[in-house]
Amino acid sequence: MKNRTACSKSWTDVNINFKKRKLGHCCASVYHDMPDDITPMFFSNNELIQQRRQDTLNNIQHSDCVECWDDIKSGNTPFKDWMNKWDNFDSAKPDEPQVTYIEMELDNICDLSCLYCSPEHSSKIAQEEGVKVVNKFTETDLEVYKQWMTDTVNNSQTQIDIAFLGGEPTATKVFYDMIDHIALLDNIAEVQVTTNGNTKDFLFKKFIDAMDKSKSQWSIHLSNESYNQDSSLIRYGLDWERFESNLRTYAQHPKVDRILFDVAMNNVALPTFPKYVQWIHDVMSEYNKPFSITGTAVSSPKELDVKILPTSFKKNIDQTVQITKQYSLSHHEQDRTLEFLETIHKRIGSGYKENYIDIVQEFLEEKQEYKKTNKLLSLVHNLEIGNE
Repeated sequence: MKNRTACSKSWTDVNINFKKRKLGHCCASVYHDMPDDITPMFFSNNELIQQRRQDTLNNIQHSDCVECWDDIKSGNTPFKDWMNKWDNFDSAKPDEPQVTYIEMELDNICDLSCLYCSPEHSSKIAQEEGVKVVNKFTETDLEVYKQWMTDTVNNSQTQIDIAFLGGEPTATKVFYDMIDHIALLDNIAEVQVTTNGNTKDFLFKKFIDAMDKSKSQWSIHLSNESYNQDSSLIRYGLDWERFESNLRTYAQHPKVDRILFDVAMNNVALPTFPKYVQWIHDVMSEYNKPFSITGTAVSSPKELDVKILPTSFKKNIDQTVQITKQYSLSHHEQDRTLEFLETIHKRIGSGYKENYIDIVQEFLEEKQEYKKTNKLLSLVHNLEIGNE
């Protein structure tokens, strides 16, 4: 029978934040500190997750899942209603994990300092702003974790997906250590890597070599949301030519089964977002590779939220919808893309600020001081002409 509080992710997902030394089960759940001395069992069957499974089987709203309970109280669709994959929980047991998804957030090492990012997720921003971010994960933790992963994958009755987040995974040593280890395992369905697409040549070759040796398929999640020069400013430090070259290499690689373009929609990206989506379709039309475009709206920093723009900027999303519909045969999961665009369309202007130009300009002026540049204010000009 169906259960009002249980979610398959409590059994299937293992989400680890290496740098904070925290563990969760579902990216939307509360993460908990790892003990000083960990054993392999800790990652998928510790006492905390067993209690959560038991409580939710008993129709108790466990505190780990407060984000979902808050959504339900507010009348919004909770994350679990989108992500739960089980119709019933009759055979589910609190002490029997069924891992199918392993997600690793490695560290904050990143070669970009995106305007909407933070020192916690970018070493470049931490350097610019003089913030020290401590990486708490140890070599011992890593060895225990690798042993757990080996045992879990080898003993699984189903194939397992593995996902890497950053920082920028391809810029950090731990990533290459882990993918070399994964290459030895048989029971992995797909390896998912979220990357900024700016990987430099010597590291890119190392990544491609690892894919060549692996036994699994790979999906590449490329983070971007604006076009060419704007993209190089918003995702500060991005080399657009390298971004396109890396995309084309991914698109023609036999081990890459799909490419997902992950959008962090913000107000300074909106003026060139239609051009970016058009560019995606133009490039991907040259390759026989499934792809999709989806993402989320930036809500923090609030200065970059599309909410503060006038509703006239909805025309940028209208234009993007038209572009998307023109390519229905090549675009994978087009319905998800259109659903994402609709959420952005509704958000634009929902918290309109008459002085939105001043708000964005003040924010960018502060960022220019950190980045020692005077180029960011051209993004304000794009907003000014975008509203004509």
